[in-house]
Amino acid sequence: MTKKTPRIFIIDDDEALLDALGGLLDSEGYEVETARNGKEALEKLATTAPPGLILLDLKMPVMDGWQFLAARPVESPALRVPIVLLSGLAFIPNAPGVADFLSKPIDPSRLLACVRRFCGEPGREKAERARREHRT
Repeated sequence: MTKKTPRIFIIDDDEALLDALGGLLDSEGYEVETARNGKEALEKLATTAPPGLILLDLKMPVMDGWQFLAARPVESPALRVPIVLLSGLAFIPNAPGVADFLSKPIDPSRLLACVRRFCGEPGREKAERARREHRT
């Protein structure tokens, strides 16, 4: 029986950060989906299975991270998904549904430790295949 690959949903308006985090997580064998603001994220979450983890920026255009947290439908399975806030702020107050906080700039080793804590390790086959493809 093969292990299901954890899916990580990154919500951030910084294209370079989306590419960097997405590339890192993909090379480690995780599936990655992205959105550039809270509104786009809510639309995607309404039509897909809930991810294993949401990485959420707080400052974005259209709908920021705080608005995203407040706008999630009460009956949504996405409410049970751990959320890790990403921000340049030094302190983040507790918020419903928020499991952790990573300060920007994001330290890759801290990010991977956080993702593994909530999602576990991806399937070995996918991780090895992703590493091989990433080297070419």
